[in-house]
Amino acid sequence: MADERRPSSFGKSLYFGHIPEAMVIPFPKVRQEERESLKLILDSFRKLADAEINSKEIDEQAKLPESVLAGLKKMGLFGLAIPEAYGGLGLSVTGYARAMQEIAGVDASVAVTLGGHQSIGCKGVVLFGTEEQKQRYLPRLATGELVAAFALTEPGSGSDSASIKTRAVRQPDGSFILDGSKIWITNGGFADFFTVFAQTEVARDGERKDRITAFLVERTMGGVKSGPEEHKLGIKGSSTTALYFDGVRVPPENILGEVGGGFKVAMGILNNGRLGLAAGAVGMAKQVLRLAVAHATSRRQFGRPISEFGLIKDKLARMTAETFAAESMVYLTTGLIDLGVEDYSVESAACKVYASEMLWRVVNESLQIAAGLGYMKEYPYERLLRDARINLIFEGTNEILRCFIALTGMQGPGDRLAQLADFIKWPLKGYGLAIDFVVDKFKTQYYGGDHLEHAHPMLKKEAVLFEDYVPELAQNVEKTLRKHGKQISEMQYVQRRAADITIDLYMMIACIARTTASILEKGAPESEREAKLCRAISGRAAQRIKRNIRMFDDNDDELLKAIAKDATDAMGYPFDLVLG
Repeated sequence: MADERRPSSFGKSLYFGHIPEAMVIPFPKVRQEERESLKLILDSFRKLADAEINSKEIDEQAKLPESVLAGLKKMGLFGLAIPEAYGGLGLSVTGYARAMQEIAGVDASVAVTLGGHQSIGCKGVVLFGTEEQKQRYLPRLATGELVAAFALTEPGSGSDSASIKTRAVRQPDGSFILDGSKIWITNGGFADFFTVFAQTEVARDGERKDRITAFLVERTMGGVKSGPEEHKLGIKGSSTTALYFDGVRVPPENILGEVGGGFKVAMGILNNGRLGLAAGAVGMAKQVLRLAVAHATSRRQFGRPISEFGLIKDKLARMTAETFAAESMVYLTTGLIDLGVEDYSVESAACKVYASEMLWRVVNESLQIAAGLGYMKEYPYERLLRDARINLIFEGTNEILRCFIALTGMQGPGDRLAQLADFIKWPLKGYGLAIDFVVDKFKTQYYGGDHLEHAHPMLKKEAVLFEDYVPELAQNVEKTLRKHGKQISEMQYVQRRAADITIDLYMMIACIARTTASILEKGAPESEREAKLCRAISGRAAQRIKRNIRMFDDNDDELLKAIAKDATDAMGYPFDLVLG
């Protein structure tokens, strides 16, 4: 993997047909000293939760009690992810994810409030801030004296962040005057520190062009106003408002990163923040599974607990397996980051997509197990269902993230194919690249590609399934790129297939790596539960991958596009069977 053309990201490597096994096996472990400090933090939070956090009341009142916010600040939970040098608790990425898992398992609104502050609100200062900015802001952010928010989305700009209208105009003294508005800002009603993204004019290639810049804005600068609280489907206890900036003067020392470099800042923050969201989804899923099991084992029908019926067992099994899969993906990814891997964009997006959809399925199935009780406001199921839904939208909709996963993964193979086209014109220039390409082809054709050398022998079948499908992804991506070229950017059906295969492959390797580590640490008999889950996850993932690979060539994409056109032309369902 020393070749510069081969990515240092595990997810991106799959698109070349490569398996950088050393990145994922052994499965990352948390340092013992952090385990001990994390246990103390979580024990303290559970005591606070038992005493102060009533999720039913928070949902009904649509507000977090001041006593809860004060307790979170007193415990230092607003500084979980802020380095100790600046007054925070200094948890690793894994430690922070585990804390967010616990918090979300208690109450989604509390988790969203803390996540909006740390995962995205002030994360830019941690990742991209100057030393002066860190010294000035992080100590107050760690204590909760300042509460942070992330301000990117606008009325006409959601996933298309490049189209934002908020503008910052440079003044003769080097400061900027900021004008514009943002919507759906978590913590927007009471935050006093904002990471704001605005268009600025910069020089590029001898021309003046608009590029996004990130600014650190304080409410005390003047000209910052919050709109009224939004009335939401779920996470009602969290604050969500619009923000308005009217002639806000931002000093040059409050530029985050470089002028015109805001897009990189935003993507870096969101790549990191998605893992906190995914970890929270795991925590909620575990809470919901406990409720479902408790109901299924206590509810009796036809003379026995409903947990003994096959279709209820099926639900409980799927809920358990999918929670295990999401948990494995999240902590493999956080472990990679803690070990120093810098490019984890594909992996974090895969975690967010899978974990959010997993949680939606788990909550939906738990409500089904509860049956009529699940539909009543007296019980927590309907609230959990409402709280869970936002995760498929937060921090990049899952549709956009699937496109992101596929197009990001395809970029490397696409660049290599373009360079090979140049080689045909100038053979000597691309000789080394051509040799690498031929070697990769020969290796895949005659030796079946890379192998997992350190997966436990008990998981041989699962390892072989993974090994077989990695080159299948690469070959179909190459074939698709050759066929469609630059038009691939418009082919979202194809992108979805590639992304779903990537997610399933990453899920498989996460479960294989985790289970291998468990077997080696505890022995085979004690790890049989993990092994069963790994087998179930891998088998079902392989079935989905096989179907998606087949559909690269044999699909009904154009038929579905035609049906969609009929609906849009008719502005809805185009028939009335009774009236004709």
